[in-house]
Amino acid sequence: MAEPLTARCRGLAELAQHACVGISPFNSYFKRARVAELCQWVLPRFDRVHFHLPDGPSQYTLTATGIAADKARRRAHENGLKMRNRIRDGLAHAAGNATGDAAGHAIGHVDTDPFLLDWEHLRPNEAFQELHWQARHWFAADPAFRAMCLDASRSVLAHRMPGEPTEGQVEEAVRYFLADIPLLIDTPRIAGVETSVYVYHRTTPFVEALFAHRLPWSPSPRQGYLVLRPEENRATAGAPEN
Repeated sequence: MAEPLTARCRGLAELAQHACVGISPFNSYFKRARVAELCQWVLPRFDRVHFHLPDGPSQYTLTATGIAADKARRRAHENGLKMRNRIRDGLAHAAGNATGDAAGHAIGHVDTDPFLLDWEHLRPNEAFQELHWQARHWFAADPAFRAMCLDASRSVLAHRMPGEPTEGQVEEAVRYFLADIPLLIDTPRIAGVETSVYVYHRTTPFVEALFAHRLPWSPSPRQGYLVLRPEENRATAGAPEN
């Protein structure tokens, strides 16, 4: 079930020039089979495809829950490798050139590098750096923007830890969320494409406010958002992710 968020998003999805598929680290939704399904759905429909894997910033969700910084970085890196392998396998299957190993993992010769927007690719990207700076600016300057960012991060932490997270924990976790926002604002600038839709299995109050222009910063006219989920998951799109 593919549902563009707005009429403009529908038009951008119909252009089918570029899709940026969000893959959230540590989110159980993105099992190997689901990532393979995403690859099979998106690759034939769009001229170009990237997978957004914010592996590096995911460490801030871990440190917010009390995990030491060094351990959080290692876990974020290891999980990023696992997710990249799932993307590789999904691309290989979708390309029809995969065999399998004894564990059922695809073995193909697909180079995932051109398909990835992970931290290794985003961190040196000048457009991403500028947009990330703007996200941090609006977080500091606008109370409504700040409140919605904090609410999103608070919801994530509430599903990962017992009890109510402290304000300090939420302030730490929001560093992950602020690194996600550039891909919702202007993926075309980051990826060097004409238009793009961000593909994810759910929406959030922040995303809805952003694309309804209820916040001081709005997405580029070339940026869309597409909710894509299996039919059976339509009513329950999953818990908040980190």
